[in-house]
Amino acid sequence: MAPPFKVLIVGGGVAGLTLAIMLELYGFEYELLEKHPNVAPKLGAGVGITPNGARILDQIDVWDSMCEYASPVNSGVALSPKGQTVIFNPHMGEWLEKLFGYKIHFLSRHDCLRILFDKIKQKSNIHLQKEVTRISVGQPGERARVETKDGSIYTADLVIGADGVRSGVRSELWRHADIEKPGYIPKQDKTGIVSLYTAVIGISHDPGLPRGGNARAYNHLRSYFFSEGMERSGEFYWWLCVKNEEPIKGIVPKLSSDTKQALLDKYADDNIGHGLTLGGLHKKSTYSTIIPLQEFVLEKCFYKNILLIGDAFRKLHPVAGQGANSAVEESAMVADMLWKLRENDTLHDTLRFNQALTEFQKERFVRTTALREDANLVQRMESFDNPVMKFMALHVIPRLPFVVAFLPQLAVSFTPARCMEHLPPPKAGMCPFSPDMQAKPNPRSPLATISWISFLILAACFPLSAHRFLSTSSSSVLEFSPVFQIYVCMMAVSISGLWVVESYKASLLVSPMSSSLPWILASNYWGWEKTLPVYLCFHVISSQHAVHYYTPQFMTDLGAAKSLLPCLIMVYSIPIILTALGITDNRLFDWWPVAQYTFPILVYMSSKLLGAIKAVPQGVEVVFTSVDVPYQRRFFTTIAVVSSAVHITLIGSYSAALFNEGIVSLLSPPLGRALVSLTSLTVAWC
Repeated sequence: MAPPFKVLIVGGGVAGLTLAIMLELYGFEYELLEKHPNVAPKLGAGVGITPNGARILDQIDVWDSMCEYASPVNSGVALSPKGQTVIFNPHMGEWLEKLFGYKIHFLSRHDCLRILFDKIKQKSNIHLQKEVTRISVGQPGERARVETKDGSIYTADLVIGADGVRSGVRSELWRHADIEKPGYIPKQDKTGIVSLYTAVIGISHDPGLPRGGNARAYNHLRSYFFSEGMERSGEFYWWLCVKNEEPIKGIVPKLSSDTKQALLDKYADDNIGHGLTLGGLHKKSTYSTIIPLQEFVLEKCFYKNILLIGDAFRKLHPVAGQGANSAVEESAMVADMLWKLRENDTLHDTLRFNQALTEFQKERFVRTTALREDANLVQRMESFDNPVMKFMALHVIPRLPFVVAFLPQLAVSFTPARCMEHLPPPKAGMCPFSPDMQAKPNPRSPLATISWISFLILAACFPLSAHRFLSTSSSSVLEFSPVFQIYVCMMAVSISGLWVVESYKASLLVSPMSSSLPWILASNYWGWEKTLPVYLCFHVISSQHAVHYYTPQFMTDLGAAKSLLPCLIMVYSIPIILTALGITDNRLFDWWPVAQYTFPILVYMSSKLLGAIKAVPQGVEVVFTSVDVPYQRRFFTTIAVVSSAVHITLIGSYSAALFNEGIVSLLSPPLGRALVSLTSLTVAWC
């Protein structure tokens, strides 16, 4: 009989201690090695716990204890370089709790680690002052052998490196892989570790910052972040992030206090609040240090029976607050992975074990790469990395509704997260997390994206090709038919209507599809059959990543949704009637493009009018729920009914003539070619 499966955790940070608690709850044998004499030193500033981490910490019964020593983020504010408020939202905490079940909380790193350590029942499994110096992986099926600096020897079926950015376990993993399987570790894993920014972090007492929320301060090539510590303690955690003159490759040595002081002196006069400068903040600091902000995500996080999690596997910029939360996610996924293997009696099956580790590696690489890119984008914008970023930060983003511009982006960061599958579920909010989704969003493969774009380009070229190869000297009976003209124009109505609806969705807020009017103008200038493929190409590119589908796909303006059908009837009644009566001279037929231009403008104006004369629900109840769907359904149903009626009339009136002339006659007039192109595109897209 095989001995019990044993896990050896190296590192007593957030990832290591959290995993130890989970393994205890799941009944696994484990030991934890920590090289320092204390698992909860009074070092570092604050730790931000976001809903994706909070829900897992709630499952392992430490969340309530953390909240006693934490401060909830109830509001959010962003300041310009002059200290002026550019963004303020007093409902941030309320909305986050409603959507995801939990608010963001900040607490000291010391309290976070202390609470996690106190939760561990088997304290004898925690070994302090045990610095790992060498790991031997052995043959498949054999336990790994771990040596420490003091000569102690430990063995385990799985060694988990949770020992931070300067991971010794990672070095041992690479050493074994390079010897036994050259090329297994991608070159990018070793050369892709980079430091783009340096941070000075600190703790100040009563510095004069607003309580009950967090604040950000923008500046040129640097930015600030502040958050309150334990409620009513007067403590504030702060971060100054400065862009390095040049990217620094590889693991950066610890920085000196002289470097820290040089940055503090250089930016001492920065306005970071009303009447507060960096110099004034630092004078009230009880602690400060400087750290290089290293960023990377490893493509390979395991070899044989060595696995990396936490900062040993990936390091994220702290501006998005996902470092500790990602560590909690990874610990939960490892614990669930081991549970499943044990349940299937495959813990000692090398093939199945490697398959499980490969799945973990693949999922976490995609998830953390997206988080890294998002955090980097936020930092670049807040530190005015270029004129476009500065303009966006100061003039575009502040003018967007918080619930539309910010909450969906937070949803993208939070909702792909898992929770523990074999513990009572956490509190639920309005917005489902990945395990609760019936359809699991997956990224579209590059091949599929290229295939779609190629097809759309070919469809755009169809009218031109047909014009070259088909004779246009003879006219078709359809060419002068008012019914046929209405039918083709109704295709344009449905397309422009779809563009209007899509322009109100949060997932396309910052994209070429954020307004329908430019596309309608282009369609009437170049032709709908040429413009639609271009629009769809942009849509394919914008929606290729899984994060697109984690963003709510509802209209963000209920007033606009309510206005769709009335505006449709109001705008298109005149051109339909005139065309049906056969009044199609050039002057009157221009009613169609006029109506198409007017429709999105009228929807916008009607939405504002509705909001002025009556209470229209706004906020999370609109963006994250389906209250707009009935109005969309009526709108598209009306278009479908009218189009179907025209289609039936067209077939009934001209089927015999078309049969006699042949299908080529349909492709001869420009309207016919446009109809075929639009129809094929619409059918393919649907």
